[in-house]
Amino acid sequence: MQQSNQTELYFEEPEIDSFVKKLERLYPDTEYVNQLMTHSWGQQVVRFYDLDGNLIEVGTPV
Repeated sequence: MQQSNQTELYFEEPEIDSFVKKLERLYPDTEYVNQLMTHSWGQQVVRFYDLDGNLIEVGTPV
């Protein structure tokens, strides 16, 4: 499947650790751009491709 980084869907999730655990449990073959990481300003984010190859970013509220 071809992935495109031209568009990114962004969501905020205050319980990011729980979200990532659920993502790993329900979709163990998820292709990650980056695993859960913390930016220098403190926001935690995870980036991955959905089943259709769309780029998704989920981060804690800023």
